Amino acid sequence: MTMLAALRRAIVRGFLLGACVTLGPRVGAAQSMDYGTLEQLFGEPVTMSVTGSPQRAADAPANIEIITQDDIRRSGATTIPDVLQYVTGVDVRRQGIASAEVGIRGYNQTSNPALMVLVDGRQVYMVDYGRVVWPTIPIQLDEIRQIEVIKGPNSALYGFNAVSGVINIVTYDPLKDHINTATLRGGTQDYRSGSVVGTGKLGDNTGLRISFGGFGARDFPQGPLSSFDQASRISPFNYAFHLDGRTQFSQDIGAFVDVSLADTRTAEQSPGGPFDTGTLRSASFRAGMSAETASGLWSLSAYHSETLVSLTSVVYGLPLSFGETQTTDVVQASDLVKLGTDHALRIGMEYRHNADRSQDFLLGTIANTIYAASLMWDWQITPSVSLTNAARVDYLQLHYDGQLLAASELTTADYNRTSLVETSFNSGLVWRVTADDTLRLMAARGVRLPSLLEYGFQSDLQGLSPVVFSGRPDLHPSIIWSTELDYDRALPFIHSNLRTALFAQRIDDLIGNPLDTPITATPNGMPIYQSQNIGYSTAAGIELELKGHSPSGFRWSLSNALATTTDHTILAQNMTSNGITAYAHAVPRDVAIAGIGYTRQGLELDLFARWQSSFLDIRTMDDGFSYTPVEVNNYITLNARAGYRLTDNLSVSLAAQQFNRSELIETAGPPIERRIIVSVTVHLN
Repeated sequence: MTMLAALRRAIVRGFLLGACVTLGPRVGAAQSMDYGTLEQLFGEPVTMSVTGSPQRAADAPANIEIITQDDIRRSGATTIPDVLQYVTGVDVRRQGIASAEVGIRGYNQTSNPALMVLVDGRQVYMVDYGRVVWPTIPIQLDEIRQIEVIKGPNSALYGFNAVSGVINIVTYDPLKDHINTATLRGGTQDYRSGSVVGTGKLGDNTGLRISFGGFGARDFPQGPLSSFDQASRISPFNYAFHLDGRTQFSQDIGAFVDVSLADTRTAEQSPGGPFDTGTLRSASFRAGMSAETASGLWSLSAYHSETLVSLTSVVYGLPLSFGETQTTDVVQASDLVKLGTDHALRIGMEYRHNADRSQDFLLGTIANTIYAASLMWDWQITPSVSLTNAARVDYLQLHYDGQLLAASELTTADYNRTSLVETSFNSGLVWRVTADDTLRLMAARGVRLPSLLEYGFQSDLQGLSPVVFSGRPDLHPSIIWSTELDYDRALPFIHSNLRTALFAQRIDDLIGNPLDTPITATPNGMPIYQSQNIGYSTAAGIELELKGHSPSGFRWSLSNALATTTDHTILAQNMTSNGITAYAHAVPRDVAIAGIGYTRQGLELDLFARWQSSFLDIRTMDDGFSYTPVEVNNYITLNARAGYRLTDNLSVSLAAQQFNRSELIETAGPPIERRIIVSVTVHLN
């Protein structure tokens, strides 16, 4: 089915799903949110990710940290994971210039399926493992207005991947913002990159933003990798194009369309331990509209995305190539209505069809169709107390078309009769005790549905493996229960804010994919590596953060995140069961972050430090198939940036990443090298 045909099908289904009515008064003009004006009104960045209404992060019924464009620029980062490594409670495992795994509050793992990432509301995860390949996100750092990091399970608000947290990337609005920049970067490791971002108006009511950019580099040194993993690594590159168009037909009706293309090559660790080099070519198209009516503010959007994946790996000393095609069709409809002055309701409906086709490790096509309905109720109980409740129901149907391995003893009928219904909820109570003190109490039930490869993986590694690898259709979803208590305190006498968070959670029915679980046997006694539910895990932690800035131009931040995890799984006593490290040891227990900066006229100086405790990782052995545990010792990394605005139209900067060490072991993979990067940015009015 072509992209346009799939999109037409999705839109038709979306109009049917959106046929719900909510009565109430008009909410406000159907226009995109003017972040700039609201930031000036609130005196700080704002978000509308949780309730659909603009709020300060401290007033939102969720733990949200907002990273602004100024923060991104001052970090000296060249990738989004490089920006996120200095956010409290976020774990970033770098494996190369372009490769990283990102997790929130523990449970970070290869091809992490527990993190939801969105760009202007569009989910950007890969449907195979539910992972995020960061270089494929088709936007440039200069076009990001802010990055919202929402910690803890938020399945009821965002969907089934949002079980550890959500990262919402908000770009500039071409109707409201005037952004025209061109940036060139160059540095060590033969790094070179460039990007162009331009906005323009067509009349008073239509705006366009176009961006294009890319990079190339020599990847980090091979280090302690096995000879097979070394043979699989090729230097990365990326090229991306993005177009975002918005129009306001009237005060009450608006519409948007965005198109993106990306071509990426990156070397990263795959589930099971080995390093692969993947070439990914992706395209997406999205369109939507909103309308203010007597029954509320209605929104409807639909998008189609398609990614062609080619993997190169080495197993038993032999080079192997794998290919797959991933597609996603989504339609979302919602109605936000204000009932009086104290109540707001948002009703949502979603249709999603994910498909993965591969003759190499699926022997056909596996797909799921998901229908979801959600309801959010925001109640302003008193001027200082608010309560937000959200609930969501997901109904999943599984489909398989192909030839299953006989050794798996599964049939096509086993897949095609599989369905499930799961519910999730989020509840948040916010109490503004005084003008300087805010308390938040939150509880949630999150759901992580099995990924397509956890369901349908079928491979004997092209005949090289003595046993087979198989998914299974009877997997249970992982269920996460979470409670959290936050306290925010403004400290005006030192121009700072103190944020604290206490959380506890439990994950039932953890899922191990066939590359990460111990060998088992089929009912007929055939040895097999197969997806399975591996038990449960609990975690508890505390986060402390102090952040501020003074009128003299200084700014500072200091934070500590401590989390302890206890595993009750079949892997808990076996640290390297076919490549996976037990969750309790797979991430650092303790992380401290500090930053200091200074701005005077056109000069910006910033210094960042991150220390983390030791953890266990795994490394592939020279046979390309067995593994050994590796302890990654505690370490500190220091980054610095100096920037200067020469004129109104020209800025230059020098950034040093990890300047305290020439090489640093961050994972069991290749060491991370010191990087020096020079940037030149031209700003056009």
